[in-house]
Amino acid sequence: MPGFKKKKISTEQLISAEQAASTAPIVGDPRIVTASPIAVSTTVDPHSLHLASRQASPISAINTYECGRIYDVPLGLIKSNPFNPRVFYPASAVDDMAQSLITSGQNISATGYIDDTGAVVLIEGETRLRGARGAGLSTLRIEIQQRPESDRLLYEKARAANVERRDQTPLDDALKWKDLLSTGLYPSQVALAKALNLNEAHISRTLGLAMLPRRVIDTVIELPDLQTLKMLNALREYWEVAGDDKTIELIIEISKTGMGFRDVDARRQAATKGTVNRTRSLKIPLSFGGGKGELRTFEKDGRIELSLKGLKDEEKKELRSKIIALFEKSKPRANT
Repeated sequence: MPGFKKKKISTEQLISAEQAASTAPIVGDPRIVTASPIAVSTTVDPHSLHLASRQASPISAINTYECGRIYDVPLGLIKSNPFNPRVFYPASAVDDMAQSLITSGQNISATGYIDDTGAVVLIEGETRLRGARGAGLSTLRIEIQQRPESDRLLYEKARAANVERRDQTPLDDALKWKDLLSTGLYPSQVALAKALNLNEAHISRTLGLAMLPRRVIDTVIELPDLQTLKMLNALREYWEVAGDDKTIELIIEISKTGMGFRDVDARRQAATKGTVNRTRSLKIPLSFGGGKGELRTFEKDGRIELSLKGLKDEEKKELRSKIIALFEKSKPRANT
């Protein structure tokens, strides 16, 4: 039988496919007879748990799912988290998960809740789900929990689990936060920072990574050692000076030589010599009411530009009043 060839797709296609998958159930192989859900004691040894999923008696109704219990759920009944905090799933990580599930079984349950259609929506566990599909398994072990009270809480709970396992990357945060701000789930960076217990400067620096073009992101996401905020920001600053091709070349060089972020910064400074300087700016996506736009800060001349479109009349008046009030507060008081 001739071998299969992998076909490269663009990051835009990948993101589009992942967004579509997040709102639809993942269907297993129709040739596999899907086992009905089985309740599993949370005190059972993980290895016995893996064997039980293959030997258990079927249960007929999906309404037998109970919060706080663990079930082997058919893949066709599972939906991805629509507010999944992760954006990128490197092929190597999914392949490793598939191999682990085949050789050792699923030792850690995913978590999910029952939606209005009776499907199980993941809170966290997308890598395990993708690994199960890749391994040709028919079920995924999921602990059923209470449905989060809001979309924000669903996102925040999933991200907290990823941060605890150190699965969350700055690039995931950058693109997801940009999306959450543009759709209005969080009205401002201040609200986002408060919800995630992060300082606003961290939010701003991370959002700056969303400026990176897809070609550069495609190259760096497969290199876990480069997934730090300092390294990624150094690469972003280098890209602003050197462009796509040279940044990709530098990323490959870093992966081979083990350069640090300070080395990348030195390369950036060297690249600026003999070139025409251009005014650099940091773009931050913003939303206010029904309007969306950006705040641009320019490093050299201290300039700030705010641009918003789509505001209603009352929203324009409210925003104008707030800006004027801000400047009124900053005026020095006259001596009396």
